[in-house]
Amino acid sequence: MVECAMRPGTMSVCKIFHVNEESKQLVDIISDDGKTWTKVIARNPKSLSALSSGNASYGARSILDQAEDYLTCAKLYPCMYLSPKVVFEFVSGIEETLANKLKAKGIIVKGTILPDSKKHEEINDSYESSDEEIFERCQVTMEDVSQCIEDHIDINILNLDVTAMMAYVSNMTNGFCHYVFKQDVLTQQAAWEAERPVKPILEKLFEGKTLISCKTAWYNFEKIVETLGGPMEKKRTADLKELVTVYEDDYGGQNDYPRQNLKVRGHVRLRSKIIFNFGHRLKALTVSANEGFVRAAAQQGVTYATFIHESRALTEGKEATAEKIL
Repeated sequence: MVECAMRPGTMSVCKIFHVNEESKQLVDIISDDGKTWTKVIARNPKSLSALSSGNASYGARSILDQAEDYLTCAKLYPCMYLSPKVVFEFVSGIEETLANKLKAKGIIVKGTILPDSKKHEEINDSYESSDEEIFERCQVTMEDVSQCIEDHIDINILNLDVTAMMAYVSNMTNGFCHYVFKQDVLTQQAAWEAERPVKPILEKLFEGKTLISCKTAWYNFEKIVETLGGPMEKKRTADLKELVTVYEDDYGGQNDYPRQNLKVRGHVRLRSKIIFNFGHRLKALTVSANEGFVRAAAQQGVTYATFIHESRALTEGKEATAEKIL
């Protein structure tokens, strides 16, 4: 498995996913930006066929059982709303009948396809450790995956986070970035905005898309604008409201197990969990500057379809005390 894990495109090795409260699934190799899960099998082909034919001791799990486990888990952890492809790679080969059974289930089979042996003999081998043994000895590593909108043009619904709506209506992103503010963070954002304007990016992203928001996101956004926003920012908020459909937080049904059990701690705040889960249920791309939440959720094994942009604050109310750059 070491050789397979060192191939280009490998993201994680021996990654553990929670299927429910009682069971976990270990995935040998994750690659292709999370779109491919690979299990590496080095057992004797005859042993695999014998076990899959029921010629084994009670309780022993066949490769067909393991295929079902992988496929079930893959449905719980979609990548851009598509279940990862499941690849079973047989280092020592696999007999034809068993390979066909796996393919019928939706498994991609790699390795030499061998003729069926006339008689399946139960053969003990020690090439492949059990999932339980690997679970005990491996270190789980996480790599954050940035997901780019250009790779997913088929998603037509955008879920707007509070940070996205603030960036859209801010005076800073609407032609008023040439200021030195008393607050260093605003001055830094203004300099970034002059170099890398955010509004054109959002406008291009919004073109032809359905814009949605949950009540928690919209309520918090409106509250911030009412408290800190200036007249022009409030006017842009009213205009944006005409473009966005606001739904109840629980719209779209129940969360799946991984997102329902995402622990609220650190950068995973309850508000963000509600907003991102809402977008996931509606198979939307969540537009946000909250990269901290995305990273923290990924560390718990939960990923979201996101478009991350730079953060921009409301600044119209701060312009009176700022120094304008001529």
